Amino acid sequence: MTSATSGTPAVDVTSITLSPEELSSKTLTSHTLQHALEALHRDGVVVLANAIDPAHLDRLNARMVPEAKSLFAQEATHHNFGLGTGNIQQDAVVDQDYIFDDVIANPFAVAVTECMLGPNPMLRFQSSNTAFKAERRQPVHVDVHFEFPRIPFGICVNINLVDVAPSNGSTEMWLGSHLIPAHQYSKTTGSIIPPAVLEERRKISPPIQPTLPKGALILRDLRLWHAGMPNTTEEPRVMLVTIHFPQWYRTKQTILLPESVKGKVEWGNLVPCVEWVSDGYDYLKGGHDHDFDLLP
Repeated sequence: MTSATSGTPAVDVTSITLSPEELSSKTLTSHTLQHALEALHRDGVVVLANAIDPAHLDRLNARMVPEAKSLFAQEATHHNFGLGTGNIQQDAVVDQDYIFDDVIANPFAVAVTECMLGPNPMLRFQSSNTAFKAERRQPVHVDVHFEFPRIPFGICVNINLVDVAPSNGSTEMWLGSHLIPAHQYSKTTGSIIPPAVLEERRKISPPIQPTLPKGALILRDLRLWHAGMPNTTEEPRVMLVTIHFPQWYRTKQTILLPESVKGKVEWGNLVPCVEWVSDGYDYLKGGHDHDFDLLP
């Protein structure tokens, strides 16, 4: 577990291992919650190292990797930041036998996002991205393209289906960068951080690329600078993502789920913003457009 003094970005991502009592009760202690919130406020990211059942991830990986290979071979598949990164957008499996509460509505994640965003955070996005062997990295960027609020307004919940390290493309993150107002870097480049701004930030807090075990849950402030990095191995690396927004955030973004999933997920205090579709919906052909802009 790593930490840093108040107000100073950590030198590595803060990783918290949950106790057997927390895992069995599905409830964080006040000390764990405080530690997670301090890291998320200070660094823009925190990891709960053992928050997901690895067996669930193995089951998903066994299905999603073959699907990813099929998608990668199709010209129409969306590549994040171009073909050279080897990184494709891939919708998560929506068949009811592959939807797990600790993945789509993890109670530990919700406990943290409730404190960051306010009561009953809203689940408005679900997808994944898969990194194939590549040599080119993504530019450092944020996931929004506008002058965003200067308070937490979205928390990404990332879950890798396997152990991750720099060798298979763990995400590069710039700790503390979420506190930098967008107007200081986004006037001409949108979501991509200009090189001169990066170099100034590097002097204060250089980027990190963590090594994390299978079963880790990553909570990342939507404002944090980050970049997909090359996977240098032969095995595709799948990373799931859901995004929680506060009740006050004005967006119409929804997720798609089949009717057969109704009543099958323990959402807890998370509010699912779902467009219910018929069973048999071809999620692999789902649209990848999204709009997180704050509506007037």
